[in-house]
Amino acid sequence: MNLIIKGILSGFWLIIVPAASGIPLLRKNPRYTPGECFLAGYLFLFALAEILILPMYYLRMPLHVLVQLYAAASGLAALCGIFCLRKQAGRLAGDIKRSVRGASPYFWCALILIIMQMCILAVYAHFDADDAFYVATATTAVQTDSIFLVNPYTGFSYGDYVPSRYILSPFPIFLAVISRLCGDLHPAIMAHTVFPPVFQMLSYMILYQIGRRWFREDAMRRGIFLFLAAALNCFSAYSIYNAGNFQMIRIWQGKALLAAAFIPMLFFLSLAVVMEEQPEYPWLLLFLANAGCCLLSSMGIILAPLVQGIFLLLALFRFRSLKRFLKGFLCCVPSLVFGVIYLFVLKA
Repeated sequence: MNLIIKGILSGFWLIIVPAASGIPLLRKNPRYTPGECFLAGYLFLFALAEILILPMYYLRMPLHVLVQLYAAASGLAALCGIFCLRKQAGRLAGDIKRSVRGASPYFWCALILIIMQMCILAVYAHFDADDAFYVATATTAVQTDSIFLVNPYTGFSYGDYVPSRYILSPFPIFLAVISRLCGDLHPAIMAHTVFPPVFQMLSYMILYQIGRRWFREDAMRRGIFLFLAAALNCFSAYSIYNAGNFQMIRIWQGKALLAAAFIPMLFFLSLAVVMEEQPEYPWLLLFLANAGCCLLSSMGIILAPLVQGIFLLLALFRFRSLKRFLKGFLCCVPSLVFGVIYLFVLKA
């Protein structure tokens, strides 16, 4: 019975709260979809975690205070989303019915393949050597009620030493926070059983949004695109360094989620900057995506502004709009700030 309650809490914090908290971010778009809400919600929640964890580490606050603040902020955002949903509930239900009726056979084949992958990831966990730090850090944080104060390798305090490689990308602490919110579900179970199917769904939702942007009026091509993406990921083990391998093998790690989901998400959002004369709400989402990349991995601090910068230069060349370029530059502020902090941490 206790495990069932923890499973319900996991669904609440990892599916319902992200989907609801993304609605206020899309309220200016009268035609937003449930998938877009889910993605926007995760952008917000990851950015929120990055903004909360770093100052609380330097203030030496206990983990339970971080959990309370994160729960309050994300819960408030979800309540705002539910309030905003009242006016759009009927329209969303109608859109879902039309989407189901108009889906191509390739889409249903892709959906079956994706569900199979999610089940395999949940049942057959891959144990990676990097978990000796990532999952152990989350477990140590839960057991000691601290944030990066105890070395998971030794059990002794870090003291004056700062784990500079990880402190600015504290995804293991996010794992610890979610574990506490889900009824103290063990971080290893959360990482190996709960996170993988949820993040797998997140990754394919992003790919589906890319397909919708490329093939707006062609459901058949969107289905083929999603099916090919799912099929190719099944055969991505030819290298341990490609995004498909990260997605299928160890997606619960921050760097894997960066490669499988957030870099494609940046690509999707940046397409609007280049392709549309009046982009649909990309600026706030780009800012949140940039901050979320910082949470996932130190590589995200570097790669996120590079990806956005390439598209901003293309947009500057196409539209000759300095205002658009400056807006995009402001979206890169999280990476620039954390990059400067990282240099100071290394010197210390």
